[in-house]
Amino acid sequence: MASDDSTAEASLMREPESPSGSFKGLSGSFLSEETQSASPSTFIWALSFAAGISGILFGYDTGVISSTLVSIGTDLSHPLSTLDKSLITSSTSLFALIASPSAALLADRLGRKQVVLVADILFIVGALWQAFTKSVIGMICGRSIIGLAVGGASLVVPLYISELSPSAFRGRLVTVSILFITGGQVIAYVLGYVLAQRVHGWRWMVGLGAVPAVVQFVLLLKLPETPRWLVKAGKEDVARVVLKKVYASEANTAAEQVLKEIRREMIEEKATSKLVNPATPGHDSWPSLTQFQNRMTELFFVGGNRRALTIACMLQALQQLCGF
Repeated sequence: MASDDSTAEASLMREPESPSGSFKGLSGSFLSEETQSASPSTFIWALSFAAGISGILFGYDTGVISSTLVSIGTDLSHPLSTLDKSLITSSTSLFALIASPSAALLADRLGRKQVVLVADILFIVGALWQAFTKSVIGMICGRSIIGLAVGGASLVVPLYISELSPSAFRGRLVTVSILFITGGQVIAYVLGYVLAQRVHGWRWMVGLGAVPAVVQFVLLLKLPETPRWLVKAGKEDVARVVLKKVYASEANTAAEQVLKEIRREMIEEKATSKLVNPATPGHDSWPSLTQFQNRMTELFFVGGNRRALTIACMLQALQQLCGF
């Protein structure tokens, strides 16, 4: 069995000879052609917009709470105390923090698209829960559900867009999705201003957060899973069809080349994982826990991953400490 695995991996690594006699020449030629494309296809823009709605939801649900708290009055059975306001506000961030690591594991197991769809359901449930609640505890529960949705979507959506986008436009499209967060906050402040003076206007503020989630859920049902996850799940034919939609102008050549790149990267990741996480007897009794431990080991002990983690944490810290 081991020899069969080695043969399979070797066949995946062996590419057809290019005119220069090397895989590198073929890859470099493809990348240069990809870079020359003027702009992403309509399919990619539509996909990025649909996935980016999660950014609007993120911004809206984190921004609308400021207008909500000053408009509630005694609608939750009594005037809100400082503790009530603190718990309502912080519960979203707390549950977003809890959801993010779980979302990463679910995205690998179920697919990126499925996690975003689950997040949409949580956005809808959380928004309606807040809109109809009559107690502080109910409001905290609704905000906690929103936090789970925010944590899952904010982690998976950039991954979903980046895995479906051509490399030449990947940074641009992910940045657009992040800008949607600011757009969501602007919408929240405008609606807060319009509805603040209405009777029970705050219920409309939080309840309207369900609308973008419904729109995104419907749109995502028509969109594909990412090619990388499909290859990993053994659905290479489906991945090929998706890649042909992404690279419409040079569909056949690009699709095959990207598939080869994905296979090669997966083999390299598997080899790295074996080096960092050597198999030990009894470790497979809890596969999910073992997978989580392996991911944490790779995150902290693989140099490239550790440097990326350090930079990300420093950026987050500086953003908060600068006071902006």
